[in-house]
Amino acid sequence: VSPYKHDGPGGKGRPPFVQKVIMPDPYRGPYLGYSAASGSAFAGHVAKAVQQVEADGRGVAAFICESLMGCGGQIVFPDAYMAAAFRHVRAAGGICIADEVQTGFGRVGTHFWGFQTQGVVPDIVTMGKPAGNGHPLAVVATTPEIADRFANGMEYFNTFGGNPVSCAIGLAVLDVIEQEGLQENARVTGDYLMAGLRSLQERH
Repeated sequence: VSPYKHDGPGGKGRPPFVQKVIMPDPYRGPYLGYSAASGSAFAGHVAKAVQQVEADGRGVAAFICESLMGCGGQIVFPDAYMAAAFRHVRAAGGICIADEVQTGFGRVGTHFWGFQTQGVVPDIVTMGKPAGNGHPLAVVATTPEIADRFANGMEYFNTFGGNPVSCAIGLAVLDVIEQEGLQENARVTGDYLMAGLRSLQERH
């Protein structure tokens, strides 16, 4: 996720309990290409961030990233990046969160979720605007183990959680994605676009 709220105009910098790692950009970053070696090298910066947290006497809470960098410039990760990053975080006791607000619901074409392209299963997945296709709706999915932590005697509550109208709209969106073949359309359209861009690349 983008740190622009920290680093941009009006921002106050990174809070001391937050670590920021470099974007795994296989085109402009220090490790070029989409190989697993490149992905592992980028994930090494996550390992260094974990080490810094531990050196500061803190525990690792979580690692969060988009499954494909939307705000960062539509960056597709090199192979093995998320798998290696998740290993480093989980080894330190942290949980792994995938932000699918811009990448989920079949928009990557080959998979329904962006994180599937990296061969990982997050502990928490966040979903937003596309879940309601214009209707304000957000979703959090997690493991039973994490969800059970809310069963501590204090009722979990939020004002709009579980709204039946919103839930019906979300289910309708899922039906349309399936019935109209929107994931396959994304794959075909994406392949067409990439073929055209590669043709331009050869000529220019």
